[in-house]
Amino acid sequence: MAEKKHREYSLRKFIYNDKYLVAISIIAAVIIWVATSMNLSPETAKTITVEVPVDFSDSAAEQLGIKCYGDSTVSVEVTINCKKYLAKDITAENLDVSLQTSAVTTNGFIDVPIKVEPDSSDFEVTSFYPTTYRAYFDVEDSRVMDITVNYMEDDFIEDGYVMDDPKLSETSVTLTGPKTYMSTVVDVVSEVSFENKLTSTQTVDLKITPVDAYGNTVDFITVNSKSKNVTLTIPVLKIAKLDVTTSFTNKPAGAGDDISVSYDVSSVNAGVLEEANIANANIGTIDFSQLKPGENTFTFKVDNLDSIVILDDIKEITATVTVPDSYVTDTLSVTTANVNVANVPDGYKYSVEGLSSYTVTVVGTEDNVSNIKSGDVSFIIDLKDVTEENIKLGVNSYTASVATSESDNCWIYGEYTVRLNLYK
Repeated sequence: MAEKKHREYSLRKFIYNDKYLVAISIIAAVIIWVATSMNLSPETAKTITVEVPVDFSDSAAEQLGIKCYGDSTVSVEVTINCKKYLAKDITAENLDVSLQTSAVTTNGFIDVPIKVEPDSSDFEVTSFYPTTYRAYFDVEDSRVMDITVNYMEDDFIEDGYVMDDPKLSETSVTLTGPKTYMSTVVDVVSEVSFENKLTSTQTVDLKITPVDAYGNTVDFITVNSKSKNVTLTIPVLKIAKLDVTTSFTNKPAGAGDDISVSYDVSSVNAGVLEEANIANANIGTIDFSQLKPGENTFTFKVDNLDSIVILDDIKEITATVTVPDSYVTDTLSVTTANVNVANVPDGYKYSVEGLSSYTVTVVGTEDNVSNIKSGDVSFIIDLKDVTEENIKLGVNSYTASVATSESDNCWIYGEYTVRLNLYK
């Protein structure tokens, strides 16, 4: 009983204590104010931008083989209405924005509906734009086409210079795009322009464009190349007048001063690499094994010379090598003992099975030729280019380099082969 009275006394004391009453009043007032403010808070509008990825995977369009040809994302401006105190906390993450991909079941330009939903009931979507995503839809097609280069200026090479054949890093590209549009492509072109006339070789990156029969760009077509950029190299050569010349191989050290060379065309107008300092038009090489006493004629094609472009209307030039009458020939007998084989691959052996001819023709001055014996002649076979990948076992014919060691102004005329048997 005493305990009950004590509790009543304490509660009465608490209620009639002014300090406690003030505190309780303040807390109650705050709670009432917050609740009232939330219920009576003004509403506001807010616009949120949502980036929506365009994805038609797992859709009817994908099952039908239809692809979308349009922007990979679409920006949707969404306007919401909410309590003012909530506005700052609502972001794009609170909005579910998606494309209604089920609307695409055929090809053509299609407006795909956009759907926007809030993730809670704390706000509502009042409007959004755009309401549809417009793109072209079709089955994909591909084709490989050659590149056509169009020069925007008729004359872009400086006077005194000439252009050699331009070279593309890739001559063709692969086009991919909607089948309907691909059917209208007739060419892939790149327009090239220069501000100043060229005096040196230039390499430019190409912008490649698919066009229709009227030269208009075809939309929705992707150009694919093997490398990142397709380039065009325009060789620019300086025009020069050059004397025609040739070079010799397998020339004996002491031969040549009394051997003359003449040409049916002694000089040519040519385009040359300016930095190469080319003084003569070397039209080819003559092997001494092809020379015998008297006149020896050789015809060279000149439409594909290194670093030189013949500008004259000349397709070939004839060189005449005259070996004086003071040179004579003699025939010597040889055997397989005259064969020397160099650079035999490790682990392999060889045997000489025969010669294409058991006589050779020696050319030189009469005194020197008379001193040459059969043992002075060597058939040299060099196997330096034979590897494990290309080696041919068994008997094969090899072209021999034939020389004589006795005189420095004599050589062996003709071509000879040696039959070697390679084995392990």
